[in-house]
Amino acid sequence: MNELTEMRTFFNDIALDYDRKIVDKADADLEGKQLVASFIPKHTKSLIDFGIGTGLELKPIFMRFPDIEVTGLDISENMLELLRGKYTNRNLQLCCESYLDYDFGCEQYDVALSIKTLHHYCHEVKTALYKKIRACLNEDGVYIECDKMVLEQAEEDFYFAEYERLKHAQGIHNNQAYHYDTPCTVSNQKKMLLSAEFSHVQEVWRKDSERGLIVILVARK
Repeated sequence: MNELTEMRTFFNDIALDYDRKIVDKADADLEGKQLVASFIPKHTKSLIDFGIGTGLELKPIFMRFPDIEVTGLDISENMLELLRGKYTNRNLQLCCESYLDYDFGCEQYDVALSIKTLHHYCHEVKTALYKKIRACLNEDGVYIECDKMVLEQAEEDFYFAEYERLKHAQGIHNNQAYHYDTPCTVSNQKKMLLSAEFSHVQEVWRKDSERGLIVILVARK
C-alpha cells in the first residue's frame, strides 16, 4: 500500500534530489518543462508560475525573455531556497504559499503557467482555480498547463477512487492535500478550462513518459 504524505512535507523531503532525478531521466517530464517557453507569446512581460518548485522550466524562459518579471508560488520552502540560488540576477519574486489560497489579483500578468502540479486535485478545485487564473490575466493573456493526463475516463476514475481508498485505510479525514497523482482526462481538462470561461483551449503537445502521458494545453482569455 502506498503511504500518503502531506503535500508540503513530501516536496520538502525530495527537494535536494529533485533536479537530478528529473534531469537524469531525460524523458517527457523534462522535455515538457523545456518546451513550455516556446508557447509563451512574444509580447510577454510578466508571468506567474504555480508550483514553481526548483524552476527547471525557467532557463529557456529567461533565454527568450531576459527581462521578464516572474512571480513564483510554491508550498515547499526547501525547493524555493534552491531556486533562489539559481537566478540571483533575474526579476524573480518568490512566495512560499499554496496557489489555492494566494490572491492573484485582477489583470496582473500576461501569462500564467503550471507545470506538473495540478494533477493532485479534483475537478472542483481545479475549476475554481482556473477562474482565478483567468481573472489575473491581462486582456490578451494566456494560461499554459503542462501536466500528467490520461485518455480514458475509467483510468481517471481509478486514480480518484484509489486516493480515497488510501485515505480511508490510513484514517485520514482532514481536508489537507496529500501527495498522490489523480490525473484527469485531456477532454475533462479542456472542459474545466472552458467552464472557467477561457475562450479557447488547444492541446499543443503530448508525449508518453515513464510516469504516464504528459500534455501541454494553452488556454486563451
